[in-house]
Order: sequence, then C-alpha cells, then structure tokens
Amino acid sequence: MRLGPSHLAGVALVLAGWQAAGAVRPDFTSSPTLVAAELLRLARDGDLLSLVAGTVVTLLTGWATAALLGVSAGVLIGRHRLLAVALEPYLVALYSVPLIALVPLMIIWFGIGQGFLLATIVLATAIMLVFPAATGTRESVRAYGELARAYQVTGRRFLFKVVLPGALPYIAAGLRISVQRALMAVVVGQFLVGHPGLGTLLGDARARLDADEVFAVALVALAVGALLTALVGWAGRRLSAWRPEVTT
Repeated sequence: MRLGPSHLAGVALVLAGWQAAGAVRPDFTSSPTLVAAELLRLARDGDLLSLVAGTVVTLLTGWATAALLGVSAGVLIGRHRLLAVALEPYLVALYSVPLIALVPLMIIWFGIGQGFLLATIVLATAIMLVFPAATGTRESVRAYGELARAYQVTGRRFLFKVVLPGALPYIAAGLRISVQRALMAVVVGQFLVGHPGLGTLLGDARARLDADEVFAVALVALAVGALLTALVGWAGRRLSAWRPEVTT
C-alpha cells in the first residue's frame, strides 16, 4: 500500500496529539520524543538487537513447526470426510479456548524454558492453519478432482501437483494471520515466564512503571509483526500468483 498525503497527514496528527498528551502526563502516556529517546538508549546500551533476534528465531522455529502440523492436518481433514466429522468439533472447541487458560498446563508439561515457548507458539498457531488448509483442499478437489482423474493423476502426484497448489491461496491467507498470532504467543510467553526476549523487556518495564520503555518495546514488536506479515504475504502472492488471492 502506498502512503499518500492523507495517510501522512493522519500519522502527523496522531503524533501531534500523542506529543500533546505526553506533555500533560508523560508518566502515563509517554510521548513520541521520549519513546524515540528510549529506543536509542535500548539500542545503544541495552541488548535490544540480540533480544529481538532471539525472539524472531524462536517465533520462526515454532511457527514453521505449527505450519507443518496445521497444514498437514488440514489437508487430511479436507480429503477425508470421516476425519472431518470426527475431529472438527474438537478443533473448534480448542480454538475457542483462551490461550492463557492453557499456560499452567503448558508449564507443567514443558517447564519454563525454550520448550514452553515453542509449544505455546505451536498451540496458538497450528489450529489457525487447519481450517484454511482443509477448506482449500476441499475447494481444490472440487474444482480439479474430475479433471485429474480423467488424466489418471492419483496418489502423491494428485496431492503435490493438484491439491496443494490449488489450496495455496487459502493456506497463504492462514499463514499471514498465524504469523501475527505467533508473535503474540512468543511475547506473552516470554512475559509470563521471564525467558529472554521482547516479553522480558516489557515485564521489566512494567515492574519499573516505565511507560517510555513499554511503548518503545511495543513499537519494536509492532515493527517485527508488520515486517513478518509483509514477507509472508509477499511469499504467498508469489507462490499462488496464478490464482486469485483469498482474504479472510
């Protein structure tokens, strides 16, 4: 999306309003100038870059695992009606459970180290990929199944040459949404258990009631999320350029 004059004017208006509010209650709302100074301090004196890198590596590891599990389960459910009937009610129920309600159980199972963060990301994001993959698989089979059978395309060739390419727009839409949820999961997980990362910075800033650092770290997390979402969206468009994009 290109930024026009109206977008820039809107951003300037928000920043001006934020600066004015910060002049009245800097301890409560901070301000753009204070946040910018805090970002410079964190980059110069703190471990911001290493913490961001560690957070991103953990996020991508868990998200890739979740993508593999979620897409595989979705394809199976989309191709086999019996599995859909048996599993979809439980998956819908699991999707509706707040992630925070499962954190105590996750700590019991995985401790408070890297395993907990990875498991939290997988649990939060894999379920979001099952349904798009299942829907895309059904639509692909419906649209191209008869043609594939006419040309005797079956088995693994049918899966990799017909089903998955046809389901790619749906899977790509799910991936765009799930990477945002993966970032939320890893930051919240770090915040709760104190594992080094952006969540730890937020926890430390909260303990000191430091609004400047809270806003600064939140803006870094926002930038990371926007960048990852843009990259995933670009990759999805390139891989499924031959079909219309699916939005959710």
